[in-house]
Amino acid sequence: MQTFPSINSGRDGDRLISESTGAEKNIVEDYLQKAYPHGSIGAFMTSYFEMAFKGTEEATDFEVATVKIFKEIFGYNAIHLGLTGSKSAPDVLLISDDSGYQAIIDNKTYSKYSIIGDHHNRMVHNYIERIGNYSQCKYPIGFFTYIEGGLISTIDSQIRKEVDESGVNRLAITVSNFIKMIEIAQKKPYSHDRLKEI
Repeated sequence: MQTFPSINSGRDGDRLISESTGAEKNIVEDYLQKAYPHGSIGAFMTSYFEMAFKGTEEATDFEVATVKIFKEIFGYNAIHLGLTGSKSAPDVLLISDDSGYQAIIDNKTYSKYSIIGDHHNRMVHNYIERIGNYSQCKYPIGFFTYIEGGLISTIDSQIRKEVDESGVNRLAITVSNFIKMIEIAQKKPYSHDRLKEI
C-alpha cells in the first residue's frame, strides 16, 4: 500500500505524473494548466488523480486516499471498509454527526465507468438495503456516491434506476470534478448538509 504525502503538500506534481504514466512532462504540464488554472493540485492530489485510472492495481490506495480526503477536508468520520474483501460492504462509509446521516462511497478505477447489473444490485441490495450488516450507526442514509476516473455518457440514467429503486439520493463524479470540489472546500468549507444537497 502506498504512503501518501500530506494533502497540502507542494511537491512537483507534473514530474510525478510524467514519471508514473510515461507521458511527456510538457503534455502533463499543459493538461494540468488547463484543468487547474489556479495552480498545482499538489502531490497528494496528483497521486489521487492517477489512482483513479490504474484499474485494480491501485484500487485499495484510491479507497484509503478517499477516506483521508473525507476526514481531513470534509470533516466526516470516514471508515474504510474495502479491505474486508466482502462484496456486501462498500469501499467507504461516512458518518456525519453534524447533520445526522451516513453515506456510502464506492470508488471505481476506470476511465469510463458503467454501472453493470452486478454493480447495480450490489449498491441497491447489499450496500443500501443491508447497511446494518456493516454499520452500527443508526442515522439514515443521506446519499451514495461513485467517484471514478471517468463516466460513460449514459451514467445518469443508470444511477436514476438505483435512486428509483433505493429511494436514496446519489452522485457520480469524476475524480477531476471531485478534486475541484476539494480545492473549493479548502478555501470555503462545505457543510455536511450542503454536501448532501450536492
